[in-house]
Formats: sequence, structure tokens, C-alpha cells
Amino acid sequence: MQINTGWTRAAMAAVLVAASAAAASAQTTANVEVGEIEALEMRAQEHLQEVGDWGRAASLFRRVAELRPSSDPAAVQDLIQAGRLSYYHGDEGDAVRDFEAAGQRALALGDVIVAANAFVDAAWIAEANGRSARALNLVGRARLLANSPLLPDEIRDNLQNRWVETSLPAASTTSGATQ
Repeated sequence: MQINTGWTRAAMAAVLVAASAAAASAQTTANVEVGEIEALEMRAQEHLQEVGDWGRAASLFRRVAELRPSSDPAAVQDLIQAGRLSYYHGDEGDAVRDFEAAGQRALALGDVIVAANAFVDAAWIAEANGRSARALNLVGRARLLANSPLLPDEIRDNLQNRWVETSLPAASTTSGATQ
């Protein structure tokens, strides 16, 4: 069987050109997103200067987190910042959602400590706003994470002390994986 090398070379060249164009397009898209992320971060930082603008800053940090790849730990910090700003701006519902989302993203990245703390923050806000069932659920998630044998006792104790502050009846402290 004889292969027409002229045709084969032309086909290979076309494939390489197409692949190169696709790679360039993906790179352009990534650059646009990085540029957009940086621009939104700058705008969010500007809104931090005025207390009345904290709600807008929270929205911008939330948007930045959405634009980041799921593997980017900076998104967790963006969501924590959004949660804090939402809370201080008086948007408790958004604050609970932001902290819970931060916890979920941190957990997906394997950061058990940040995840548990974010769930406790969300629980504290939920409880303070009369949403005890939601707070119990969030503390339950933090308690499961605190049972990790990978956590040092001092971190576990700190987490347990934090959820006791929520004043939830089911948030009693016990140590280790005996729960």
C-alpha cells in the first residue's frame, strides 16, 4: 500500500494549523479572564474604602471567585472576603452563602481547616439570624471535618471552641473521632 506523501503532509499541516489556532484561542480566552479578574479585584479594592460600598465589593469578590478555576485557592479567599463584607454590610443571607461556598471550595481543594472554619462562620451568622436549622447543618459539617485524624489537637480544639460560640444545643464538644 502506497501513501500519497504530498496529501499526508498537507493533511498534517492542516491539523497542526488548526491545533495551533485552538491553542491560541484558548490562551486568548485565559488572558481575557485573567485581565477581567484583575480588573474586578481592583474595583473591589476601591469599594473597600467606603463602608456604604461594601455590598458592591462583596459582589465583585464573589464574581472574581466565579471566574477563577476550581483549582485556584485564591477563590476561597475571595469568597471569605465576600462573606465578611456581606455580613458587615448587613446582608446576612449572602454572608452565609459566601462562607458556605468558601467552605465547599476549600474542601474540594483538600483544605479541611479552612473549610471547617468557613462552615463555622456561616453557622454563627445563620444562628445569629434565627436560622438554627441551617446553623446546625453547617456546624455538623464542621464537626465532621474536625474529626479528621490529620488535624492536630490544637486545631480541633479551636474549631470546637468556635462552634460552641454559636450557642447551638447540638454543638457540644467532644474530642477526636468518637462522635
